[in-house]
Amino acid sequence: MADQAYRETTEPLNKPPPEWTFIQLAFKVCQLLFSLVAFICEEVITQCESCSGLYIFEFVSCSAFLISLLMLVVYLTPLHRKINIPSFKKVDFYITLVTGVLFFIACIVFIATIETTPLAQVSVAFGFLASFVFIGEVYNMWKNNYLQMKDPPKTTPNANGGAEGEPLNHPVQENRQN
Repeated sequence: MADQAYRETTEPLNKPPPEWTFIQLAFKVCQLLFSLVAFICEEVITQCESCSGLYIFEFVSCSAFLISLLMLVVYLTPLHRKINIPSFKKVDFYITLVTGVLFFIACIVFIATIETTPLAQVSVAFGFLASFVFIGEVYNMWKNNYLQMKDPPKTTPNANGGAEGEPLNHPVQENRQN
C-alpha cells in the first residue's frame, strides 16, 4: 500500500525505442542473408565481357549486406538504447527504401549487361529476392505506422476534476478603456 503512494508519476523524457517484433526481425535477417548470397554468387563470377552491370551489382549488394548487418547489430545489442537520434525510425525507413530501390535497379542493370550463366542467374535471383524483402519491409513499416514519432498527449483528470495539462488558474485579462 505504501508503495503505491511513492510510484513514479511522470514518464522519462528519453524512452528507449520499442523492441522489434518478430516480423521486423525476420525482414532484417532475410535482407541480410539474401544480399549476402547475392554478393557471394556475384563475386564468384570470373569472366564478363561488359562488367559495368557486374560492378554496380557488386557495390549495391555489398552495401545492402553491410547496412542490414549494421541495423541488426544496432537493434540486437544494447546500442539501440544509447543512440539518441529522435528520428531514428525515419532514418531506418528511408535507408531501407533507398536500398531496396537501388538493389532492384542494380538487378535490372546486371541482368541486362551480363551473359546468361547459371551463377549470374542465381546472383540476380537472390538480388531480386533481397530487393523485394527491402521493399516489403518498407510497406510493412508504412502499413503499421512505423514513422509516427509522438503519441497523442494523454490527459487524465486530477483530484479536482480538471485535466492535468491545463493551467491551475486562468489568466486574468485586463480591459483597458481609453
